[in-house]
Amino acid sequence: MLEDAVIPVVKKKQVNFYETKYYVGGISGDAVMDCMIVYPGIQVIHNRFHSFDTPSNSTGEKRHIEINHCLRGKYEGMLDKKYYAYLSPGELSVSKWSMDRGDESFPLGYYEGMEILIDLERAVENPVLSYFHIDLEELEQRLLSSHNLVLFGATDQIQHIFLEMYEVEENIKLDYLKIKVLELLLFLSNTDFKIPQRSRSYYPRKQIELIKEMKKYMAEHLSEHHDIRKLAEAYHINVHTLRKTFKDIYGVAIYRWLKEYRMECSAKLLLETGQSILEIANQVGYSNPSKYTEAFVKSFGITPQKYRKSHIKMDGFQ
Repeated sequence: MLEDAVIPVVKKKQVNFYETKYYVGGISGDAVMDCMIVYPGIQVIHNRFHSFDTPSNSTGEKRHIEINHCLRGKYEGMLDKKYYAYLSPGELSVSKWSMDRGDESFPLGYYEGMEILIDLERAVENPVLSYFHIDLEELEQRLLSSHNLVLFGATDQIQHIFLEMYEVEENIKLDYLKIKVLELLLFLSNTDFKIPQRSRSYYPRKQIELIKEMKKYMAEHLSEHHDIRKLAEAYHINVHTLRKTFKDIYGVAIYRWLKEYRMECSAKLLLETGQSILEIANQVGYSNPSKYTEAFVKSFGITPQKYRKSHIKMDGFQ
């Protein structure tokens, strides 16, 4: 269970007899894991991360099944040191918690999702599960035959199971989550894991690392003009593959990401330096300050000059 894992917790708050909030450290940002015990050996965990990296964790040799639904953001994990797998909004993953996933991260810098963590040795004896003909050991065997990981694309049925779990009223939360966990386990018990549940599950490690290297290069050379075809040629990758994989990882087209990143960096420079608008425009890749101002207004709703002045006034007021 979550308490069995080696996670760098900086603070723990007992909400009530079944719910505990864990405030996580050891990452670049902050995170809260709201853990609720719904049955013996079964926990529902509401995960909220504002970070690019995930906390290190381990459950040792214990038999756990981990079910994750992504509400916002994106999760990235490496499998067998050869492939990357992603979990995007609306999607569902079922895996063995002790499996070797290698490097894990949140490539968008944030993530929110619901996790159901099952300790098989404790949960298997639950008479409620037996009454509904839910066989966790059979579920484990089917998972083993699917290489310990099954990914489901976003469907209406999955959304129906999970979405209300995020907003359930406090006075009915425990009973409601009990029903939702049963609904989920019944769904999984009647799903054939051998039938592909998502069109594209894995990406070769080399391909993803090339995309990341290219993204890092563009971020470090914002003043330069970046042509996708030339980048694809330089990194020995097909243009179509570059476009599609970048969007699959980061959720936006490559040029849109570059424009948004330029605007974010320029906003930071406006507040933290005394550089002129022209100097900042040139630094983030705009030789024409009018084009830069136009792009900035589209992103922030005001001109760079007004953005700088308004924040100076706010700082002075504080």
